[in-house]
Amino acid sequence: MIALASFLVAALLAVIVIPLIPCRYKAYAALAVSMWIAAVSSWQSVCALTGKEVSVTLTSSFMWGNVSFVVDALSSWFILVVNLMILPGIWYSRGYLRGCTQPANLSLHYVMLVWMHLALCMVCMVQNGLAFIFVWEIMSLASFLLVIFESQQRNVLQAGLNYLVQMHISVIFLLIAFLIVYQSEGGFEFSNIGAYFATHKNFPLFLLFFAGFGFKAGIVPLHTWLPHAHPAAPSHVSGIMSGVIVKMGIYGIFRMISYLNSDLLLTGNAILITGMFTGIYGILHASLQRDVKRLLAYCTIENVGIILMGTGLGLVGQHAGNAFLMLAGYGSALLHVLNHALSKELLFLCAGTVYRSLHTRNMDRMGGLFRSMPHSALLFLTGSLAMAGLPPLNGFISEFVLFFGFVKGVIASDITESILIVMGITAMSLIGGLSVLTFTKSFGVMFLGHARVPFPSRPEEPAVMRYPQYVLAALMALVALTPFVVFGIVSDIVVSVFHIPFVSEDMSGFGKLLQRISMVMIMFISLVLFLASIRRFIAARQPERKDDTWGCGSPHAGSRMQYTAGSFAKPVGKLFGSLIPFRKKYRRMAENDPFPESARYAYSYGDWVETVVFAFVKKRLKRFSSVSLHIQDGRLQWYILYGLLFILAVILLTWMNVL
Repeated sequence: MIALASFLVAALLAVIVIPLIPCRYKAYAALAVSMWIAAVSSWQSVCALTGKEVSVTLTSSFMWGNVSFVVDALSSWFILVVNLMILPGIWYSRGYLRGCTQPANLSLHYVMLVWMHLALCMVCMVQNGLAFIFVWEIMSLASFLLVIFESQQRNVLQAGLNYLVQMHISVIFLLIAFLIVYQSEGGFEFSNIGAYFATHKNFPLFLLFFAGFGFKAGIVPLHTWLPHAHPAAPSHVSGIMSGVIVKMGIYGIFRMISYLNSDLLLTGNAILITGMFTGIYGILHASLQRDVKRLLAYCTIENVGIILMGTGLGLVGQHAGNAFLMLAGYGSALLHVLNHALSKELLFLCAGTVYRSLHTRNMDRMGGLFRSMPHSALLFLTGSLAMAGLPPLNGFISEFVLFFGFVKGVIASDITESILIVMGITAMSLIGGLSVLTFTKSFGVMFLGHARVPFPSRPEEPAVMRYPQYVLAALMALVALTPFVVFGIVSDIVVSVFHIPFVSEDMSGFGKLLQRISMVMIMFISLVLFLASIRRFIAARQPERKDDTWGCGSPHAGSRMQYTAGSFAKPVGKLFGSLIPFRKKYRRMAENDPFPESARYAYSYGDWVETVVFAFVKKRLKRFSSVSLHIQDGRLQWYILYGLLFILAVILLTWMNVL
């Protein structure tokens, strides 16, 4: 009860205090309120992780019934991830939004950041369907207002409206699912979902929940809001959305899985296949992007696919009663929730620093930034290595656990499941290879080589924007160097949520394996640092000599001879050309024109779901709407006639006992 009162006070403080204080202090006020929210919710989460579940029930005379707020092991994990992501984002925003002279915009922005933080925590706590929809809507509306911070730009407003519409479509699916439970069990409490699953087929209702949460998670083909909203939002908002708002969809899926009673194999296979398709689709589109924030948005879709693959493997293990597969599947999925959140927010904040300095997100207009932005370059490299799943960083840990689970699953499963798990291994390998290509391209094109367009010799890089990035990098290193500790916490959560008495040998085996990985990583980092220090010591004693690198025989090598983001990934685009819409626009020159005009060539890759599937649906809806245009011709007598016909229809249906 104290926590709920604290949240209410925090919400009121945000609305009252933030608009009244000067612009330069608004970020500090929002950070202070969010730190209070984080302290209260984190204390409850730590209590839940140590076995002391926190629960508060409010009784309502309305149709809501009992509204319970519970912090259990599952919700505590997501609350802690939310708190870790929100605070660096607000801290970073002070430097990113510096120069904004519109107090009303800043006030609304920071109030919505606090309210979104509150809503995210409440989503993880509430255990009543209608109350859940209510706080879910607050979260969606707050994030919508954050996305359209620069609403004077047409594309930003379009992206925000697209996001808002799709979030309300997700609410329709969730509301239908909760109403089905209410009609059957007579209540909206989450416990009624378990009662419904105990007496009905599980898969149809779970599919409704999966679709509703799938929109928020960005699961293909419900992902089309994500590549538009992330580039449109301020970078710290993009980092928070990718780090935690998308993960609320994953939380909802996990919460519904915890109530499943049957159809485990069917559900697990469906989620596993969806995860494979989502992961490959996301990283394939990411590898072809030239807008760095759009690239990171598609990379988020890819990582959601990896999380789903782990979830599907856990369900397959739960059906088979295989404790090891459950631990590897569910554990890797929950661990990847944290790892992806840390890495992706770091990358978005780095991209925001570059955008604030150069005022472009197009990687083809960048280059050579390592010299002028060394902090951002090293931080972006750190995030890129983690997102590519390469050791010695944290992204490798969760992907390794999932790989290990897949390999063990091939041996332990029957022939049908083994084929599907082998497909999962293949999908993970393809995703890993394309991830390396994607982040090699992004880092190389942005930070290495020569500058492609003139920019200031020392782009502005405020220290207040660097500090939260270093905090995120430090947390990534901590997870990478102590994976057995973090995975031990995740294992306890899996045990608590799914009530499975895991075999102690499985848990100790995982712990020993991760301890060895940790030691190898520490040794590797120590060796790299040792060799770097030796090289620096030797180089300091040698005379410095500078010369141009070899330009392939050309004495005038320059930025125009470098790889661009488009040319780097062009072979991938050609290889998968049938799956990815390719558009090009150019003016064809006349064959016999001795003095041709200057020519321009432009090309872009589209999203297949958006440009093919949604375009088809849009075309059919437009045609259907055009058929009914003559009904609204502006004549008053027709509208009166429509009203009379409606009244007559109601009378007739009432007389026939239909109404």
